[in-house]
Amino acid sequence: MQHEDLSIVYRGASVQAEPLKSILEGNGIQALLEGEVLGRMVPYAVGAVKVVVATSDVERARRLVEDFVKNSTA
Repeated sequence: MQHEDLSIVYRGASVQAEPLKSILEGNGIQALLEGEVLGRMVPYAVGAVKVVVATSDVERARRLVEDFVKNSTA
C-alpha cells in the first residue's frame, strides 16, 4: 500500500477507529490509522483519528464502515 493513493474512509475517536481498522483488515483491506498518537492522548476526541485505505478498496471499505457505524450506534 506504500505506493498507492490513499483515501479516508472514517474520522473519529481512537476507541472506534482501532476496532474498525481490525474489521477492515479481517476482510482483506489493508488500513492505516492517521493521528493515532493524538487519539491515544485524547481517546474520545471526535475526528482525531482517520482510517485510510487504498483508493482501490474504498467502495468495499465504506460499506464495512457504514455497517460498523450502524451497529455501534444501535
